Amino acid sequence: MSTTKNDDVTINNVDLGRKPSVWEVLSSEKYFKWMLIIPLLLVLLVFMIYPLIYSIFNSFFDADLSGRVAVGLKNYKDMLRDTDFWIPLRRTAVVTVVCIVSEILIGLGIATLWNRNFKGENVIRGLILLPLLVAPLILSIVWNFLLEYDIGFINQFLAAIGIGRVKWWAPSGALFTICGITVWQWFPFSASVLLAGLKSLPKDTFEAAQVDGAKGWQVFRKLTLPMLTPLIMIIVLLRTMWLIRLFDPLYGTTRGAVNTELLDWMVYRTSFVYFDVGYGSTLAIMSLYLTIIIAALMYRQLIKALDASK
Repeated sequence: MSTTKNDDVTINNVDLGRKPSVWEVLSSEKYFKWMLIIPLLLVLLVFMIYPLIYSIFNSFFDADLSGRVAVGLKNYKDMLRDTDFWIPLRRTAVVTVVCIVSEILIGLGIATLWNRNFKGENVIRGLILLPLLVAPLILSIVWNFLLEYDIGFINQFLAAIGIGRVKWWAPSGALFTICGITVWQWFPFSASVLLAGLKSLPKDTFEAAQVDGAKGWQVFRKLTLPMLTPLIMIIVLLRTMWLIRLFDPLYGTTRGAVNTELLDWMVYRTSFVYFDVGYGSTLAIMSLYLTIIIAALMYRQLIKALDASK
């Protein structure tokens, strides 16, 4: 503990009898805890706060490589009237809903199987978790090659068994191919979270339900599903925030072509291909606003689900 009285200082219960150095003051118990969080604050300032403030600042300018001209709210008005904004936004909503529903259904099914003891369960669990260990961009490049129409392994296999080749990257279905790749990579996350939930459910409650004559589907609908609802809400909350910023599968496959441009790809294309930094910053800020609003709404639902499960 550090105190000051008539220029005499006591640090860590030792009376030094002299004016302390800067390091002695900063390393005292009073200030040391703040010293520990300074590196984190600097990281947040450099990599999060400054880019955010700079993007908000740029959104009020017509900015490109030649300079910057203040335009007020013009970029926001243009964005709301721009059909090229609403189409990627609608696609982003479709991808978010399709991926989350698919990941939860597949994850719940896998978690239910995982919850039973069987030979080789650890090996199978490890194999299912593999997609989470690989970078999304690398996975999307691999899938792009596997699904190639002429030489892709998937189409060669389908042709060999008589089904015929599929145009996975046709404009009518490329968006759902993107969804399939994303679901394939991320359903192990849902399965792992839901398995942890299944392992923690109280066994005596289920034994009592079975004594009362409850059957499998009734037990799942009346007991298992309500108890897993908070975990499902957590998965929905996290995956929604991640899916709104979905980018890697697009970069590794279609690069926004064939009707697959999503909101974050539009931000990238506007800012770093056309170098319209002002409008690109406006789109990025709108993406951030949407994420915050949706996350706040889902967080309220999560709190309600947690209160209901008590």
